[in-house]
Amino acid sequence: KSFTAPGIEIRNDDDLFQDMIDTTVTSILGLLDIDADPIRSKEYILLANIFNYSWSKGQNLDLEKIIYLVQTPPFKKVGVLNLDLFFPPKKRSELAMSINNLIASPTFQNWLVGEDLDVDNLLYDKKGKPKISIMYISHLSDKERMFFVSLLLNQITGWIRTQPGSSSLRALIYFDEIFGYIPPTANPPSKKPLLTLLKQARAFGLGI
Repeated sequence: KSFTAPGIEIRNDDDLFQDMIDTTVTSILGLLDIDADPIRSKEYILLANIFNYSWSKGQNLDLEKIIYLVQTPPFKKVGVLNLDLFFPPKKRSELAMSINNLIASPTFQNWLVGEDLDVDNLLYDKKGKPKISIMYISHLSDKERMFFVSLLLNQITGWIRTQPGSSSLRALIYFDEIFGYIPPTANPPSKKPLLTLLKQARAFGLGI
């Protein structure tokens, strides 16, 4: 569910909405070892436009839909250029194949099973009792860690915007060894959502 369209609260906040798209697209391309420069990378620009088109309409995405839309995007132009001139069909097919190969890899299968990244489920049991959830990622590769952490932070950012403001603490995130995810100069995909949470989360009762 990590590619589910964000709620209306986020879609109405253009800066936060674009940040969530940036984090998601950068995370996906990071797994593929593809440069995610938002200005120069055609793969980034194409995927960002696909997410923007779908999410702004409230349409959910999954990896299968992303592969399909990479091959047949729901728009004819990127900026002022014709789509096929900007990103020819052959190149789009190569990108779709790269994503498909990732999904087909035996090492990726564990990503497709298990519980959804549902923040309410991480914080409360079925009876509504608060609980602790521990995300253990030391067994993952660096790329996989960044992918997971970025998507998790996106989900948390979206969750706080559905909560009423609060002057008291309703939940707490403890992040060990955080430096690599919010370095002073580089901009990994985890940095934007972390900065957003550091700036805004406390107003919704979430401590970091």
